[in-house]
Amino acid sequence: MIFPPDEPNLAAAAETLRRGGLVAIPTETVYGLAANAYDADAVAKIFVAKGRAAVNPLIVHVAGPEQISRAAQWPLEEAPGGYFDALRVFWPGPLTLVLPKNDRVAKNVTPGLDTVAVRVPAHPVALRLLELCDFPLAAPSANVSLHISPTTAEHVQGDLGDSVEIILDGGPCEQGIESTIVTLAASPPRLLRHGAVPAEVIAERLALDLATLLRPAPDAESNASALPAPGMLSRHYAPRTRLVLADALRGATSEQDAELPHRVGLLLAGSWPADIDLHPSRFVHIEQLGLGQGDEANSMEVAARQLYAALRRLDEARLDLVIATPCAETGLGRAIMDRLRRAASGGWT
Repeated sequence: MIFPPDEPNLAAAAETLRRGGLVAIPTETVYGLAANAYDADAVAKIFVAKGRAAVNPLIVHVAGPEQISRAAQWPLEEAPGGYFDALRVFWPGPLTLVLPKNDRVAKNVTPGLDTVAVRVPAHPVALRLLELCDFPLAAPSANVSLHISPTTAEHVQGDLGDSVEIILDGGPCEQGIESTIVTLAASPPRLLRHGAVPAEVIAERLALDLATLLRPAPDAESNASALPAPGMLSRHYAPRTRLVLADALRGATSEQDAELPHRVGLLLAGSWPADIDLHPSRFVHIEQLGLGQGDEANSMEVAARQLYAALRRLDEARLDLVIATPCAETGLGRAIMDRLRRAASGGWT
């Protein structure tokens, strides 16, 4: 099921997609589960394979900015052209833009919406496959819905098994965290999902103040007909093992350690909070993200790249509970904390 991405296997993958099958593809962010974005029956297989809610839209991938008309209305009559021109410099790359959609994209790609999320992936395997197809690819993360996103081909196989016909192995993902999503259907643009391009970088590029870019979106779950973009469910990116943020334990003491489950794991996204007095011996498995890896920016890049793989290792350690420490919410730290909060949704119970 896992194949090297040589030309014969890429050609076979393109043919599989052409006849309505599913192919798992590497991108620089996470592995995606791809189908022909024009084929509603093929897109429906994505939702079945993942167990994904029908109201959760998909991202459509194209090979370059010049192919944007394959998914979106062009020219962009409802979105200021200056904003698109400012952001296209991130393509290929981990930025997704929400734009007015065209009529060729299957309706179940963007259920109930008149917009479509589009990006150009920065991975040679994904780009080559898109070149071999005469259609764009709808491709959410290649994992069971709401579970930890996959950053290796083996993660995909472990989650989806034979639900996918071909898994193209492009090695570990370079970014390790999903794309940032910005909507140009709002004026001015609004960030809908934190991701691998920091919000500060987007705001500077658009000449917007950060608060304007990050202004709250309409409640993502108040409208059962459709979510405005992927990644906006309150619970997402979650291990099967219960995860809580360290803040939930604030006020605990060493004596209260005994009240914790027997097998507790620790995910160090940042330093252990000094005001939470728990003995390190309580943790039977510790994963450390990015700490001690150079300057702060590089440390955040390492932490983002390692996040999902670390969560999967903790999930495989037969733990009763995982405690995650917070990191600073600047730059990539915003995306890391977004993922941890959604993974911990439900809290300390």
